[in-house]
Amino acid sequence: MKIRSFKYTAENQKGENIKGKMEAINREICHKFIESKNYKVIEIREYNNIITALNNITIGSLIKQKDLIFFLKQLGSLLTSGVPLLSALELLSLQNEKRNLRRLYFELYHEVYNGYSFSNALSKRPKEFPKLLVQMVQVGELSGDLDNMVIQMAEYYDKQLKISNGIKGAIRMPAIYLIATLLIAAGMLLFVFPNITDLFSSFGDAELPAITQFFLDTGSFFEKYILAIAIVILGVVSTVFLLDRYHKKTHLFFTKAILKLPVIGKLIQMHNQIMIANALSQMLANGVNSLDALKIIKTFIKNTVYKKIILKTIAYIEDGRPFSRAFEESNYIDPIMAKMIATGEKTSDVPNLMKNLSKYYNGISDLRVEQLKNALQPILLLFVYSIVGVMILAIMLPMISLGGQI
Repeated sequence: MKIRSFKYTAENQKGENIKGKMEAINREICHKFIESKNYKVIEIREYNNIITALNNITIGSLIKQKDLIFFLKQLGSLLTSGVPLLSALELLSLQNEKRNLRRLYFELYHEVYNGYSFSNALSKRPKEFPKLLVQMVQVGELSGDLDNMVIQMAEYYDKQLKISNGIKGAIRMPAIYLIATLLIAAGMLLFVFPNITDLFSSFGDAELPAITQFFLDTGSFFEKYILAIAIVILGVVSTVFLLDRYHKKTHLFFTKAILKLPVIGKLIQMHNQIMIANALSQMLANGVNSLDALKIIKTFIKNTVYKKIILKTIAYIEDGRPFSRAFEESNYIDPIMAKMIATGEKTSDVPNLMKNLSKYYNGISDLRVEQLKNALQPILLLFVYSIVGVMILAIMLPMISLGGQI
């Protein structure tokens, strides 16, 4: 679908002329957009140039997860209020001030206007709208409960975003502390300790304490070979990055190594299991069979280890083996999750047990993240203070020693 560019002149409520630009499907939509701002339309003129052509080129996804959540919440509210889907999409398109999002919503409006289902319209934009959302919208269309399904998916993605942000926040602070420590240490080695050398050289044969001499020698080494060290570090980082990105066995090795880390690994494991539990709960509760649900989960799980678990589970189900077998065999799945699924298979109530499991994981996620923050931050602060304290001691000891020698 071609999005056209328009320039317009309008009159605001104060009688002042307002000029602007916008993209829309046609002149009529542009007219509605201007009127939605309580402006009186004077002139609308279509234009084309190289800039408009370049604006149509996009890289990556046009919509962030928080924008997707906001879109689904707004759409769900409009549908629940009795607004038809086509009118709701038109209204959301006209109200959005972000050019790329407005353009995306216009595309959805255009597809639905031309007779396609909403799920079909979403499926044409796989980068923006996950397969899970497309599947659940399709279920809502077939059951005649699209409004509630859209609201449920908004709540699902909102929950996932909060968990993801919490985990990233817990990991981000340790990384900041470590980087700050390294920068402080490097700064003191390169700029502070060399001044001590110059100071002591003016006092003849004054002897430096061993710890001070160690830092001086280390600083001199880094200063002398800084270029070679930078090249080696860059080479190692580049090699690791390329192997991780393009060599499957190496990527799997690194992924498993990260998952085995004492604290960070447990958080990543929890995050992936929450995603699986929430997605399974959402789909199984709405009538999607377990095999189709797992195939959809496979498309959005990024962690290689958990993707392999899902693929193994799919293979087991296709061979007639129990759903829970691959989960029980994995060292990266919480035994509670595997046992809950096994219990659900025995009682023929997997959807309900998955729903309870999803509630359990969502309930403990905030607690686990808070526990991690409370445990890590004091340890890292102690580490930072220790490094800085030792370096300050290395600076102070010569001063004390010098005072005794004078």
